[in-house]
Amino acid sequence: MRVGEDRYRWEFRLRTGERPEELTDRRRLFALIAPWTAGVPEDELHVLRTVSYTFRARVADRWRQGRVFLLGDAAHLTPPFIGQGMGAGLRDAQNLAWKLARVLTGRANEALLDTYQAERQSHARQLIRTAVTVGLVMTGGGTGAALARNAVLPAVSRLPGAPGLVLSAVGPPLRPGPLVVPRRRPGRPRPGTLCPQPSVPGADGTPCPLDNLLGADFTLLANAPLSPALQALARALEARVVHLHDLRRQPPGPGGSRPAAGPGTAALLHWMGTAGAVLLRPDRVVLATAALPRRPGGACGDDLAAAAAAWAPLLCSSGRAPGTPHPRPHSRRDGG
Repeated sequence: MRVGEDRYRWEFRLRTGERPEELTDRRRLFALIAPWTAGVPEDELHVLRTVSYTFRARVADRWRQGRVFLLGDAAHLTPPFIGQGMGAGLRDAQNLAWKLARVLTGRANEALLDTYQAERQSHARQLIRTAVTVGLVMTGGGTGAALARNAVLPAVSRLPGAPGLVLSAVGPPLRPGPLVVPRRRPGRPRPGTLCPQPSVPGADGTPCPLDNLLGADFTLLANAPLSPALQALARALEARVVHLHDLRRQPPGPGGSRPAAGPGTAALLHWMGTAGAVLLRPDRVVLATAALPRRPGGACGDDLAAAAAAWAPLLCSSGRAPGTPHPRPHSRRDGG
C-alpha cells in the first residue's frame, strides 16, 4: 500500500510456528518485500517501523449502564479487512446522539435510548462476521491458496454488479425493531436502510450534498403532496420537509416545458421507487415510507401516519398524540 510519495506499507500474516521477531530481521524483511522491490539496491531501502499486532473480533454484551454508554472500539472490535472499524464507530455515535438529544430536551421518553444497543449491536456483529470472512479469503491458506486468490479475485472484481455486492455487505440494513418496522408491501426504500448521498441543487441552484438540505433532525422527502395527517406527524416530529420537485432548478425548456431532473435528483427519485414520501431519522436511516397517491395530484401519507402508532410513542413525549406540537423546555444555565 502506497502511503506517501516514496513510502509504502506491507502487512504479512504470521504462519503457524512463526514468531513476530523473526519477521523484523532485516534480511528476512527484505526477502518478504523482494517481489515489490526487485532492482532497488538495499542501501536505498529504509525501514521506518516494524510492529506486530493481533486482530480481534469482539462485541460487548452490554452497551449501557445507567447514564454510561459504550460506542466505537469500546463496544466492538473488528479486523480491518473491509475498512469499517471507524465507520461503525461513527454510526454508533450518530445513532446515539440524536436519541440522547431528543430525550434530554424532553421530546421523547427515556425508553428511546434502549433502541441504541438493539439496533447497533446486531449491525456491528454482521459487519465483523463479514470482515472475518473477507480476511480468511484474503490471507487464509498457504502458497496454493495465495496463487488461487491472485488468479481469481481480479476476475471476480470485474464481474457486473460485484462492487454493489461489496457495498451491500459493508452497509447492511438495521434489523427489525421498534424503529425499524418492515413494510407490508414490496418495494423500496426499505426501512432500516441508509439514504443515499447524491449531489443535488442547493438553495441557489448550485450542486451540494443532499446532507446540506436535510438538517440535523427528522426529514421528510416528498415526491407528492402530503396529506393533512402526514403534515401533522411531520410537525410533531419537527421534521424538515424537502419536496423533490423543488430540486429541479434548471431553467424551463422550450415552450415552458418542465426540465428533466438532474442526475442527483434522478438518482434520489430512483431510490425512492414506489414511495410518495420517505421519513428519515436524524441518522439518515429510513424510518417509514408512504405509498404514491393512486390518482395524479392526490396526497400521500395517510398510510404512513396510521402506521406511526407503532413507533410514535417512542419518539414523542409520553401522553402526547403525534399530531400535537410539543414545546421545547426552557434551557437551564445553572448546570443543574
